[in-house]
Amino acid sequence: MNIIWVIRELCVGENGFKDLFDRGKSYEKLLNGADDKKDAALFASLLYGSARGTLLQLIHDVYHYETYAEIIVQELLADGMNAAEAKRALEIFYEAFGFPNYRRLDESKLGTVVTGDERFKTEYQGEVRDGKEHGVGARTCYYNGKWCNYDECVWVNGVMYGYDNAKEVEFGMFEDRKIGFVVNDYLIGKIRIFASSGEEFDDIGKTLDIR
Repeated sequence: MNIIWVIRELCVGENGFKDLFDRGKSYEKLLNGADDKKDAALFASLLYGSARGTLLQLIHDVYHYETYAEIIVQELLADGMNAAEAKRALEIFYEAFGFPNYRRLDESKLGTVVTGDERFKTEYQGEVRDGKEHGVGARTCYYNGKWCNYDECVWVNGVMYGYDNAKEVEFGMFEDRKIGFVVNDYLIGKIRIFASSGEEFDDIGKTLDIR
């Protein structure tokens, strides 16, 4: 299987994303599941090596991911990677979780998923498997026929994971852009919000208990 989908499939379940960072629970699955063993080894070094702590900081403050990425590269180099390998390790992470410029759509898997009723309805367009959101896509939500929420993210078996580029109406305020990292449908860490008023501020989501 492609390393990107090995990583995504490992996220399934309430503790799947957390278990991804547990070498005892994920290393063999990464190595055995991926077609490209070198990619699997590079990604494992990112998860379990010196860069682990900074990667977790990046996840909890995803709006500033490029700043953390510079530190991660240096930490991967200190772990023995060369520059091309360090870049590739980060690229795998970025693509698996739908970061800007790394949202790869497989047009052969494109579809639409509509759920809900007249009161609350969602419309998803993107990669689909077995009638569920599965891969890169975008979802729009409506409440009583009125637009209320929009997400560009990665879905795994109908559940959101990764870099979320969102818009939302909350407490009567239109959030023109809302950027954060989603795990199991919940935003975690710092969430950067750009309001229709022009105001820019951070909100705080859930904290992942990963060390």
